[in-house]
Amino acid sequence: MKTCLTLFLSLLTSYCYCQVINIEAHKKNIVVLGYINKDAPTFVGTGFLVEIESILHLVTAKHVVTFQGPKGELTNQFNDKNLFAFFNTKNGRIKYKSISEMKNRDHLKWLTANDSLVDIAILPFDTDTITDDLRTIPQSSFLGTNRLFETYDIYFVSYHPDLVRPDDFNPIFRSGNISRINKDKTILLDAFAFPGNSGSPVFLKSSSIRFDSKVMYLGGDPLGDKFIGIIGAYIPYDDIAISVQTQKPRVVFQENSGIAVIWSIDFINDIINGEKSKEQIKYIKKSLK
Repeated sequence: MKTCLTLFLSLLTSYCYCQVINIEAHKKNIVVLGYINKDAPTFVGTGFLVEIESILHLVTAKHVVTFQGPKGELTNQFNDKNLFAFFNTKNGRIKYKSISEMKNRDHLKWLTANDSLVDIAILPFDTDTITDDLRTIPQSSFLGTNRLFETYDIYFVSYHPDLVRPDDFNPIFRSGNISRINKDKTILLDAFAFPGNSGSPVFLKSSSIRFDSKVMYLGGDPLGDKFIGIIGAYIPYDDIAISVQTQKPRVVFQENSGIAVIWSIDFINDIINGEKSKEQIKYIKKSLK
């Protein structure tokens, strides 16, 4: 009995230790995206950094960085002329980087899916490893929908309106669980997401018991803290007020339903494995020689 208890405590200690390290790393995965007008920043969304073939890339929701069509539809017209990525430095200061200047200097292009409805945009991103307090999510942490199940607990890391100040870009953590895995590989979360959370990375919470396909793991979780997708938007609930006289809709009250849509790793993999991504990475590696 004493041996079993010692083993259990050892496993529990290791589990907690790993969680702390990963949480601290995820705080440094995040950049805040915004515009600078008359020296005053306006923050609009969340971005995060991933490592693809040893090249750093910025990932965010496409609607954060593009103009929308007349009906609110996604387009490939990028609204990044005055867009900046804000993040912390290792000496406790705030730094911001112009997206358009970086694109033009290095001849880079945003990468998107062939399907214009997919709300993901990816761009190679350079950092100063000496001064910038940033970390990346490695491809080894990517987890596709074939390993996911409904009821799995998740968390996402975000910029959130009014909780991120010009002198403090520490993100917040929000929790939820997987409500439904759709046939098109999008995922519905039972989690509240708000404007500003768009573009946030979503991770699986570690669990002391994990069922993976037909296998159950006890005392350890091989899937804990894996990266599973990106927050797109929440699904609204429309409550329509009907006129007593005309019996026609007069006012629509829109509420947050508490269900958020995420674009799974499958979509990100399709983009980074596409020809445009491979060509751009090849160009970057050649220019670094």
